[in-house]
Amino acid sequence: MWQPIAASDGGRPHVEHAALVCSSCRNRKKRCDKTLPSCGYCVRKGLGCVYEEVRPRNHVSSALDSAQPVATAHFIRLGPISSEPELYLEVHRLIRATGQFVDDVSVRYFQGFHRYLPFVSRTRFHSSLITASMTPSASSSILLLAICLVTWYPKQKANPPPADRKSLYLITRSLFAQVQALFPPSLHLIHAGILLAVYEYARGKQDVAFASIASCARMAYAAGIHHSSRPFANLPKAAHVTDRDTNFRLQAEEANTWWGIIICERIISCDVTVHEQPLVTTIPNAAFRLPTEPELLEQSQIPSPESISPVSISCLNSVDIGAFGRSAQAAWLLDQVLKAFNIPSLDTKLLQLYEIDTDLQEFLGTLVHPCYNGTGVVCETIAIAIRALFALHWHILSQPPQSLNSRYGSLEDWCNRSDAALDTTTKMVVDIVENNDNMESYSFDDVAPSYTYIIRASLAHIRRRTQAKPDSWLRSAKERLRVALEQFNHRWDLDSPHNT
Repeated sequence: MWQPIAASDGGRPHVEHAALVCSSCRNRKKRCDKTLPSCGYCVRKGLGCVYEEVRPRNHVSSALDSAQPVATAHFIRLGPISSEPELYLEVHRLIRATGQFVDDVSVRYFQGFHRYLPFVSRTRFHSSLITASMTPSASSSILLLAICLVTWYPKQKANPPPADRKSLYLITRSLFAQVQALFPPSLHLIHAGILLAVYEYARGKQDVAFASIASCARMAYAAGIHHSSRPFANLPKAAHVTDRDTNFRLQAEEANTWWGIIICERIISCDVTVHEQPLVTTIPNAAFRLPTEPELLEQSQIPSPESISPVSISCLNSVDIGAFGRSAQAAWLLDQVLKAFNIPSLDTKLLQLYEIDTDLQEFLGTLVHPCYNGTGVVCETIAIAIRALFALHWHILSQPPQSLNSRYGSLEDWCNRSDAALDTTTKMVVDIVENNDNMESYSFDDVAPSYTYIIRASLAHIRRRTQAKPDSWLRSAKERLRVALEQFNHRWDLDSPHNT
């Protein structure tokens, strides 16, 4: 019998044996040692080991049964998970129901989504799944399932898998809630929560995503992750090199996770229904250390912490910053925009926004310059900076008529400058769209989910401008943007009317 999950022992019971042989050994008609989570043969051959469990089928609600096809009814299991081995096997079953293997999911994630928001350490993630004689922790299993959710694109096939995206989301949400209720916050559980929030955001559920990322922030506070941005020189001294590398990777992953939450919370906040909602996370000051780039974090030989020169978030002109660091800087600039909105004096506010606008324009100019040689994929960084520009200038355009200090010009002059700035920003978005023309839907794993929101923002600007002054270029740009939006919607199964 499987050992039940128990929070008091850290949720890592010793593995026992399955009741039935695994699928691989059954198919080759050989003896199986039935070791959980993987038998000896599958471990030696590097195969995905899957046991089929004999248990009564859980019944879902009549409403859910009537709303889903027969295959989906078999796919969804809403009953509680009573042990970590059972959870791990359930995650394997769900992944196989999508027509994939664990290796497929992992490779697709680290070659796609991970490239523009690399808060998960690939080394530590893989180690958590292959720990000898131990079942992966419940949080690691949930993270694996969340990775499957954000990377899975159900292509059209003659024999489609029994899974569908909505059902996979519901079961992932259900299992995440169970683990969150039973265990203290952990890195991998927080990672799973971030991925769920990103999935909801990509699916056009901004308000749900904002609540989800806020929950991740509170878990991170409870786990003490927000303290992980201290200099690496302050790491505890380790007696062995292996221990030092482990400490470095852990602290770097914690700091990167905190940055992942900061970035996501600010991006999502731009598109929520009620804009007055406060942020849970904070960026203490301009000296806040940037995240560690994955190229450094995944090296086999970690450099000495003392030899790493920390770069602060305000160093916008530094050349030694990778893509993740640039995204953090873009989020910091967006944070400055959001804070400026609360300045009571309109004169002071406009001057502050003007300075931030200048920084954003120079920042974007650096990223799109032909000679830019930074490391990593900067599409997320560019999208954040563009979204910050839209938020900044829309705020100026939304100001009611009023008088300003004569030294600063009239509010009409400010609005005209904002219109011109958004015209330029929209042209930049069109250039991005044209560079991605004819991209296959599955290639959108390499495009940040915030991509769709800068397209929507550009379309909103075009609609407002063409109502006041028809323009042939704006009409042409509108059609190009609509096509790109349709392409993104197809990747995430969104209905077109929702996004027009």
